[in-house]
Amino acid sequence: MSRNHVIIFSHGFGVKKDGRGLFTDIADSLPNIKSVMFDYNDIDEENNSVTVKPFSEQAKIFEKNLEEARINDPDAIVDVVCHSQGAITVALAKPLGIRKIVLIAPPATSNTDRMVEIFRSRPGTVIDMQGVSKLSRADGSTTIIPAEYWEERKDVDPIKLYSELSRLTELVIINANQDEILSAGSFADVKGVEIIGIDGNHNFNGESRKNLIEAVRSKIVD
Repeated sequence: MSRNHVIIFSHGFGVKKDGRGLFTDIADSLPNIKSVMFDYNDIDEENNSVTVKPFSEQAKIFEKNLEEARINDPDAIVDVVCHSQGAITVALAKPLGIRKIVLIAPPATSNTDRMVEIFRSRPGTVIDMQGVSKLSRADGSTTIIPAEYWEERKDVDPIKLYSELSRLTELVIINANQDEILSAGSFADVKGVEIIGIDGNHNFNGESRKNLIEAVRSKIVD
């Protein structure tokens, strides 16, 4: 009897569980695999805002959803697909028993200078790393960030975390060759990981989405 197959998705910074359609596009290409998506953030639909939780709280949310998936189907094959900051959250959780983890456009550093520079130029953005920050997003929404998020982020070492994760599971990194959001960085120090580069922006919009989906499919479907 063949085992069921589950993919747990871990979304990025200040977005909802579907990763602005990225995850639903991937899930739709894998119709025979159960998809698990959930929000790390507090969503306020009325005010069109998202409040970001610190990494430590996000990691607990991931662990809870992983545990529920295993309770629902103890014998299932479990893979994880992360986008952007969602890679850090999963790496902090250090999950055991995962067959494969795919990191899409993961951060190579914890440096926030480029991100802050992008958002600071938008009307309505307030950056206060000791208080509450409010970022104006391109889609008209607002991302609210507590000081605890910035405090935890500065202590994150993504390369170290990915290296530790690669010792627990098969790890694949898919980089966006024209990433406009994240600062450039190298994953050369992450041992035992497969690194793939695909032309596209941070969210793999437009034609690049097809190439990304095919790359993910090739790694998830044996």
